[in-house]
Amino acid sequence: MMNSKSQIPLWIGRLTLFLGIFNVSANLFRNFQPIANRLDHFLPLLVNATAFSTALFTSLILILVARGLMRRKRRAWNLSIIILTLNIVAEVFRIHIHFIQLTVNLMLVIILVIFRKEFYAISDPSTNRQPLTIFLRILLLTVFSGVMLIYFRHGNQLVSNPSFIDVLQTVVQGLVGISGPIKFTSQTVSDTVDNTLGALGIFTVILPLWLYFRRAKPITKSNAEDLQQVKELIRHDTDQDSLGYFATRRDKSVIFTENRKAGIAYRVQNGVMLASGDPFGEFSLWPEAIDTFLGVAREYAWTPAVMGCSARGGEVWVEHAGMVAIDIGDEAIIKVSDFTLEGRPMANVRQMINRIGRKGYSTRTTKWSDVAPETKKQLQKIAKEWRYGVTERGFSMSLDRFGDDEDSNTCITIAYLNGEIKGLLYFVPWTSDSLSLDRMQRERGTDAGINELMIADTVAWGREHEITRISLNFAAFRSLFERADKISAGPITRGTRNFIRFFSNFFQVESLYRFNAKFQPKWETRYVLYPRASDLPKVTWAALRAEKFITGFRKN
Repeated sequence: MMNSKSQIPLWIGRLTLFLGIFNVSANLFRNFQPIANRLDHFLPLLVNATAFSTALFTSLILILVARGLMRRKRRAWNLSIIILTLNIVAEVFRIHIHFIQLTVNLMLVIILVIFRKEFYAISDPSTNRQPLTIFLRILLLTVFSGVMLIYFRHGNQLVSNPSFIDVLQTVVQGLVGISGPIKFTSQTVSDTVDNTLGALGIFTVILPLWLYFRRAKPITKSNAEDLQQVKELIRHDTDQDSLGYFATRRDKSVIFTENRKAGIAYRVQNGVMLASGDPFGEFSLWPEAIDTFLGVAREYAWTPAVMGCSARGGEVWVEHAGMVAIDIGDEAIIKVSDFTLEGRPMANVRQMINRIGRKGYSTRTTKWSDVAPETKKQLQKIAKEWRYGVTERGFSMSLDRFGDDEDSNTCITIAYLNGEIKGLLYFVPWTSDSLSLDRMQRERGTDAGINELMIADTVAWGREHEITRISLNFAAFRSLFERADKISAGPITRGTRNFIRFFSNFFQVESLYRFNAKFQPKWETRYVLYPRASDLPKVTWAALRAEKFITGFRKN
């Protein structure tokens, strides 16, 4: 196994990307001078057009395959060798051989062969959508190349001044073998363009078809047996992390130790193998679970990382895997026995609860399994409505479902006004005597203080039912806001606070901290862990994608 810290694949991938762009440019932006006699006497027009389209298409594929080389993928290496060989062979049948392009392609082949052992990683699991995605990317590049081919390579042979729509129509029709509306001054050029576009159209379909008929190996998700095993492990773990139950999300995968007594929940996001929270199960087996996790990451050349782990879990990761840790915020935890609405620090909460109580609001806290079926259906309906079109975020600190029968141990607090549901808090089990908040929702336009009322009444219910701890919302960058509030805060701290405050308008960063702080909780720091400093940008991007703060990009 080669050293995963080597930068050689990264630079070879960049070189391949540059070479692909260079090859495309060399083919598209060099004017074609028709030499009819030479074409007719030495080389059939169809052969030259096919050779040209082959050189152009293989150059486009090099652009697409460069990312796989950067990620050490063996299949990307194999495809690069095949593509470069085709590109080189195509040059032999060209009227105008590009010697610089030919030389650079040969050099890259030699480099790939010399460093072939650097490309050991198994290809990422594929999906049924991958062929369609590849087809759309290739089609976009092919259409763009066709337009550039007409404008820059044969622009001086155009009859009149065709519009862009005419050029685009000619390219699209040419890909399926139909002549377009634009005309050229030379029949030789016209035939060359038609044959070239036709060959490009065939090539555009070949690779997606191959991917379609190739056996797809989807990313392994947790099955019902895995999820049940996770629930059993966290149920009997008295030192379980408050985020343990969120390992049962159906969009996560799970790695177990050999005896299945410990494991790690994760998701692969943009080449990052992102673990969720602490490992679960027997603490003594956490190093084995981490070893298994890292082994899979090495096999696929994924970047291992951890999102939202506690200090306890972070220490094991840092000690055993050499990870770098940075704190991303704090989790607010209420100790039920110490909670009180009395005293000056709780004056604001007390006043809001008294005010909203006088308006007629009331609450009810119960096990989800004890909720009436009709009420369950109503709650599930309004939980969707109360998103008000906003994407439901979450990965490490929330579930991907609400009110399922399989989650019978969850608890819910419902706020009412005149018999109508106005708000809800939904909690998942945290060991046998604690609760962890999954969602906090209320109807738009309800009176301020309804969340405070629900939390206070949940604590009161928890005291009666031997609940010792209740975990509330996660407050990102809490320590920064706290430092910035002090009179000793410097301009850098306050400037950073103001920068993050701007994003609070979109992601409720500061408001969650202010809200949680009102309940005088115990703060538990949460961390992001990653292998080295250079990995932080892509780990951050993967975490934002996993939590759905950024959407609309490919997952793996």
